[in-house]
Amino acid sequence: MADHDTLIDSLSQSARPVRRPLPTPVRVALWTLLALPCGVLVTLHLHHGWTDWSRPGALWPMIALGLSFVLGALGIATGFDLGIAGRKVIGWTVFVPLIAAWLAASAMTLSLSADPIGLIGSGSYCYTFMTLAGAPMVVLAILMLRRTRALQPGKALAVAGLGIAFMAATLLTLCHSVDGQVIDYVMHLAAGLTLVGATVLLGRRWVAIPK
Repeated sequence: MADHDTLIDSLSQSARPVRRPLPTPVRVALWTLLALPCGVLVTLHLHHGWTDWSRPGALWPMIALGLSFVLGALGIATGFDLGIAGRKVIGWTVFVPLIAAWLAASAMTLSLSADPIGLIGSGSYCYTFMTLAGAPMVVLAILMLRRTRALQPGKALAVAGLGIAFMAATLLTLCHSVDGQVIDYVMHLAAGLTLVGATVLLGRRWVAIPK
């Protein structure tokens, strides 16, 4: 027991006060306030216009824009909560209907387009835009997740990456034509998968709890 007491005394003397992480809504708000301006700044050099919301059929991209932002915030919030043991997280029962609604709004945009298929390579700009816009968001998410780390870093990072993909899509919608094209949307999805993969691969080492 003497050895145990000595160990306890030693740990007590070297222990530092534990700072509670900020509430998840505050952390999400801080991340969003940093991430969106950074995403705008790194894409300013790309030649683009702004979405003409007065055009017929603009309602559906507008709905997709709102859903993208909500899904982005929920994804980041869930990633943050997964980094805290015992924290109740948002389940797929919330994500699935919202993603389905986003897909439906996108499908309506395609159905109203004069050229719903598009040309090979027409989505290269969108892919570049989303990956560039999402790059600083990935870094910020990893830095904030490192604050609490995670027992399941891959899962936390993947969900956060999903949120980043939707936030990048939010910025893209603000400078994208209201006419949708299948090939273009395929590149949107490819960019989203790239951001999720990059978040997991780059962040696993920094977010995992040291063994």
